[in-house]
Amino acid sequence: MEVKKTYSLKSALWFVFGFSLVMVAATWLLSPLLAQFRATLLPDSGAAWYYWKLPHPELWATITMWVLYLAHQITVWVLIAKLKTEPRPEPDTIGKYNLQLLVANAVFIVLHLVQTVFFYDALAQFTPVMSSQGSVIVMLVMMLILLNSRRGLFFGKKVSLPPLGVAATQKVHGFYISWAVVFTFWFHPMEGTLGHLLGFLYLFLLMGQMSLARTTWHTKIGWLTFLEVFVAVHGAVVAIVAGNGMWPMFFFGFMMMFIVTQMFGILKNKIAVIGVIASYIALVLVTYSGALANLFSGTSVGWSDIHQITWIPVILYGLVFVLAWVFAGVYALIKKAKKS
Repeated sequence: MEVKKTYSLKSALWFVFGFSLVMVAATWLLSPLLAQFRATLLPDSGAAWYYWKLPHPELWATITMWVLYLAHQITVWVLIAKLKTEPRPEPDTIGKYNLQLLVANAVFIVLHLVQTVFFYDALAQFTPVMSSQGSVIVMLVMMLILLNSRRGLFFGKKVSLPPLGVAATQKVHGFYISWAVVFTFWFHPMEGTLGHLLGFLYLFLLMGQMSLARTTWHTKIGWLTFLEVFVAVHGAVVAIVAGNGMWPMFFFGFMMMFIVTQMFGILKNKIAVIGVIASYIALVLVTYSGALANLFSGTSVGWSDIHQITWIPVILYGLVFVLAWVFAGVYALIKKAKKS
């Protein structure tokens, strides 16, 4: 009987973090080469407008973005499908398809940087802003559904979600999240702004998470929580750089998800939990009192705006139930059709 070859999980993690940092540095170092494209960008015209795209589609930019995106997407999907047919690797190891996913993602990251330097434009030229943002929102909702059984949904308490919906989420989450990550990656040109660099670092780490599916690292609750919380930092930084005054909504909205749900997967000490909640409340009060108005450009929020911190949690928690029940209904229909 043939012994399946495995590789070191520790070495794979070193590669993920090291390669991610190297590519962020490379993106920043090469950003001056994009000045010729940046000089042609149209003025920002609001929330529905994506600033970092050429005024008009260019032939070779269009061809390269779509060919490379589709090649990346199909490669990842094929490897994930093959990975699902293999036994789980032993603890502290990864399998051959994990290794192939790591290599494939690394190659396409480099290719996207090269494509940006030569042609700049990305999928944002042809797809709306909400397609990228919405795909990530659904990814976060899926994580809430899948982790409900481990940490609960509200202050450590598990909620009753339809078992068929949870099972369906488990079945499709790998393919969906890999699409959300790869699509979002190719949605943006590899620009060197702080917001872009943080966003690409996040995407690189998510690609690492995707590549290490079915390994012991893939389900570590501390790592999963980090990936969830990173959105708060990235969203706040992008808003601060934009100077639109919306960073408190993003930061406190996503951090409320941490306070209500995510921290109960990693913190068990009641005193620590109370301390984190008290710190969050204090920072919210300081911010919405106007005390930070001079610290961050564009921050002019007051007590009348404090409701903003509930927008993101209301959307995400609402989508948990909507998605779970929709998936349950669709899965039930599929099972019924198969029996028929």
